[in-house]
Amino acid sequence: MVASKSNAVSLTAPSGAGSSLSKDQKAFNTLLRQIEQRRKLLAGWEQVSAECQPVYVQQLLPLRSRFIALSLELVDRLDAQFDDAKLASSDRQAISALILNLLEQHGDQMADEARLKALYNRHSGSDFDQDMTLEVEELKARMEAMFGESLGDDIDMSSPDEVMARARAKMAEHQAREMAKKQARAERRAARSGPAKADAAARRREAAQAELTQSLRDIYRKLASALHPDREPDELMRARKTEMMQSLNAAYEKQDLLHLLELQIQLQQIDQDALNELGDARLKHYNKLLKEQATELEHELLMTEDRFRSIYSIHSPQRLTPEAARRCLHLEIVRMQDYIDGVSGDLEVFSDVKAFKRWLKEMKRHIKEVAAYEDRMGFSY
Repeated sequence: MVASKSNAVSLTAPSGAGSSLSKDQKAFNTLLRQIEQRRKLLAGWEQVSAECQPVYVQQLLPLRSRFIALSLELVDRLDAQFDDAKLASSDRQAISALILNLLEQHGDQMADEARLKALYNRHSGSDFDQDMTLEVEELKARMEAMFGESLGDDIDMSSPDEVMARARAKMAEHQAREMAKKQARAERRAARSGPAKADAAARRREAAQAELTQSLRDIYRKLASALHPDREPDELMRARKTEMMQSLNAAYEKQDLLHLLELQIQLQQIDQDALNELGDARLKHYNKLLKEQATELEHELLMTEDRFRSIYSIHSPQRLTPEAARRCLHLEIVRMQDYIDGVSGDLEVFSDVKAFKRWLKEMKRHIKEVAAYEDRMGFSY
């Protein structure tokens, strides 16, 4: 292994012609790189989250509130124009379509505000609560068809979120059942191969786990002995060792092999030649532990990314990096300001009858273009 100034860890091939790393040594280095990359990504997410929180609260949230207020003001203005006797039937249809589109954008407000529901009912010719129930029933049916079983009859049929939450729970149950089936198949195969073979395999697994645990314990004991702050007379060094001891305890508790190896390098308890000559059995144990660590870090990354998406309403299908997430937030601020400018401009046309009619004519043309596009694409609602 190589110890750089940054305590980087990797295996190197011995010097000499034809020397190369073994398969397990290459796997060891690959896992170390994965862990380091995922650590850096998590650190990046931590930094981005700290940077984005005040931006979100101070800039984006006020813009969203302003956009909602202006949009609902536009709904009221359009509704007030709807009964104008001078308007043609096609004009009223366009006004209703615009109102319903705006209300659809702000469904969260509609669910709690009777006034907006009344506007929806007036311009849709249907009932908001009934339409929402039908929509949730269709969502429930799609989810049940996907899983091949009922989501239950106790779901609040006015809440799409509850249907999705139940679907996610069913997915988790489905995955757990599949894992149980896989384990049962493995146990049946082991039983068919004979009790002696099954017992031998179990003993090998237990022995491997015991050796891995012992390896970690050996590293920990050596480090703890060197770092114990009570044995350090120098006050500054005692404080530093106290900090390193806390880091050591945390790494050992999490079975963070990489961090333990880095601490060994930092304290010069390990050298390149000694670790390059790790036995195959020990290296296999280390790889098993490193793979588990890399998997845990990947899970933590996915959870962190999902939280960010949920908080900041990011719907991109691509995996997010911290830098991409930062850009998404700033793009959302720009986009929201554009929406506000657009709705503000729309509201200005109501002060002049001719301007309003020109604007409405443009909106009718846009509605027809959207409808024609949806017909070509085969969209249905």
